[in-house]
Amino acid sequence: MNARRLTYGLAVVFGLIGPALFLRNVNLAEWGMLPVELGFALWLVSPFVLVALAVRSDRFSSIGALLATLLAGLFGAWFYTELTFHFTTKSDAQDAIAMLFVAAYQHTIIFLTLGLSFIVGWLQARRK
Repeated sequence: MNARRLTYGLAVVFGLIGPALFLRNVNLAEWGMLPVELGFALWLVSPFVLVALAVRSDRFSSIGALLATLLAGLFGAWFYTELTFHFTTKSDAQDAIAMLFVAAYQHTIIFLTLGLSFIVGWLQARRK
């Protein structure tokens, strides 16, 4: 299977986990907060949009993008399910805020992984 297609597929799957678990707790009785909650959901999808854009450009390695997707996606999936279902932790009032910071951590993981793969690719091209 092509690494780009696999990266796109994993980005879609991992990108939907966060918003699905976040929007699970949406109170539709308060329509005024709906745009804010949809904005938060878009924030949770944004790390995987970043990966899709990196794969689309030819500057980054497909394998590096696949690795970044796997690392950020597995971290996010574990953290989102833990914050939603509390397997090892107790419910806290700051769970929703913690969910918003997961996307920031995923951005960091993706930037570091793509940056490292870019540097390695650049060094290999320079060596030839």
